[in-house]
Amino acid sequence: MAHAGIVLINKRGEVLMQHRDNVSGIINPDYWAYIAGQREEENENYEQTARRELQEETGYIVDKLYPLLEEDYKRTDGIKTRRHIFWAVYDGTQKINCFEGQEMVFLKLEELENKKILPDHKRICHLAVLEAKKKGLI
Repeated sequence: MAHAGIVLINKRGEVLMQHRDNVSGIINPDYWAYIAGQREEENENYEQTARRELQEETGYIVDKLYPLLEEDYKRTDGIKTRRHIFWAVYDGTQKINCFEGQEMVFLKLEELENKKILPDHKRICHLAVLEAKKKGLI
C-alpha cells in the first residue's frame, strides 16, 4: 500500500487541515489531518496522487509541489505503508472548498496542540513550515 499527502501552507505559516468525518468505517474518524490519500492507479506517481487528492478534497489546483519526506510507517489500523509527503504554498486566490470531511481550515502550528490530530501529522506540518521558511516562500 502506498500513500501520498500534501501540506498546504499559507503566507502566514498556517497549514491547511481537514477535520475528518466522524463516521465509522473510515480510518481516524473525527481527527484533524493534512490532505492525503492512496495511490489509485499503478501508473500514477506520488506527486500526481498528492495533486489529485488536494483537488478532489478541496478543489484547489496546486502549481509547484516540493517533496518533504518519504518514509515507512504503520497506520493506526496496523497496516504498514510507505508515504510520500509534499508541501506547497497557497496562492491566496483559489477558493478552498470542503468536498470531504467536516471542514477545511488553515491552522497555526500552535493550534494543532489543541486538536485531535495524529502525533506524526504535527511533526510533518512543522517540517513543512520550516522548509517553506528556509526557501523564503513564507
